[in-house]
Amino acid sequence: MKLILSRYRTLCSLLLWLLFAAPGFAQTNTTEFTINGLKVILRQTQKETLVMSMYFRGGSSNYAPANAGIESLALSGITDCGNSKYPASSFNDLVDDYGLHLTGAATNDYGMVKLSCISRYTDRAWNLFSSAITSPVFEIQKFNLLKEQKINDLKARMSNPDTRLERIAEEFAFARTPYSINPEGTVESLQALSRDAVKEYYYNTLLNKNRMFLVVAGNISREDLEKKIGEAFSAVPAKEYSPAMIEAPVFNHEIFTIESRPTATNYISGLLNAPGLSSPDYPAFRLSVSILNSVLFEVIRLSKHLSYAPAATFSQGRIPYVTMYASTAQPRETVKAMRSVLSYIKNTTYSNKTIESVRKGQVLAYAKQQELMSDIVEQLGKAEIAGDWKLAENIGARMNEVTAEEIRTVLNTYAKNITWIYMGNPELGKQSFNQ
Repeated sequence: MKLILSRYRTLCSLLLWLLFAAPGFAQTNTTEFTINGLKVILRQTQKETLVMSMYFRGGSSNYAPANAGIESLALSGITDCGNSKYPASSFNDLVDDYGLHLTGAATNDYGMVKLSCISRYTDRAWNLFSSAITSPVFEIQKFNLLKEQKINDLKARMSNPDTRLERIAEEFAFARTPYSINPEGTVESLQALSRDAVKEYYYNTLLNKNRMFLVVAGNISREDLEKKIGEAFSAVPAKEYSPAMIEAPVFNHEIFTIESRPTATNYISGLLNAPGLSSPDYPAFRLSVSILNSVLFEVIRLSKHLSYAPAATFSQGRIPYVTMYASTAQPRETVKAMRSVLSYIKNTTYSNKTIESVRKGQVLAYAKQQELMSDIVEQLGKAEIAGDWKLAENIGARMNEVTAEEIRTVLNTYAKNITWIYMGNPELGKQSFNQ
């Protein structure tokens, strides 16, 4: 056992050196260039896989609450409902024949169309990917089926208590921001959206080079990619676009909301303010959340046996925040334990040895993500939405500079008040937050 632990520590140290100390760490194969007005971020690798995502800026700030779900329908529709080059049935057959993964999705921060394939099918995959983006027709029969599927999927998701809790949290904590809008829509908003409205939204709002950027990771040359982009997207218009300013609300005092639910299990979320990816405080705060997650699990699950899977997670979008979560039959004791854990961490300066251990865990997770093309594209895309794709390139080095005192200070700076969301027995909920 000692030998195994020794080898593990040696591996961690080697990874740290490779990621942080080696001269080439900051010098990745990621480049940025512009082709006919379209921004491109390319990470070249030798792996025989290719992943690319076309991002559309704006997210839920692009539309009114009454049109919630319109971007989700539009971006799913361009891959499911045919285009001027390929009817829907032929398009879907080709996707299956070549083993491609081609999807469209919408979030509060952005929309995207994502393709992954084996490198030898790059040309065929590119034809499908580019035609879907440039000339969707939204075949009416396919569109109606897609809309019905979206409605059924939404009903199923909202029946899940964890998903419902997350939705309540965003509606309550971010009520006066675009984050209060569900990008998947509501049953009512989806039912009201017509094929013509969705098609008009795609062509008049999303299909705009000033909103779009392409992220690519895989075994493809810059010259090949430039040629493909020039041929496929030269006719895409470049219209005026000014990003909506979104200000993260500051939780100035502790508040709570309760949704009654007749179940033996109660669901609790506690939201905290957090710094964004571009903030100098981000690396220290990310490490502090890792500590918070570990201590919550240690106290609430292992020591007090109050919840099966308590956790602290970091949402790193345009409105960054931390969620402390637990499902429990004993909400009063669980809320008390959450408050106690947070207070303890805010008032503790951990040893350098502990911080080094936490850092190693984050580094290993970061290194693992760099092995997957899909994760690389997602990291680069989200960082670009946050302000600059390079923020995804140097996060490891930034974390390496964090001190124990910075971790304590940054948590005290942001995690001052908790916004609570509760679903379950309402009387137990009131007792939990008023103790």
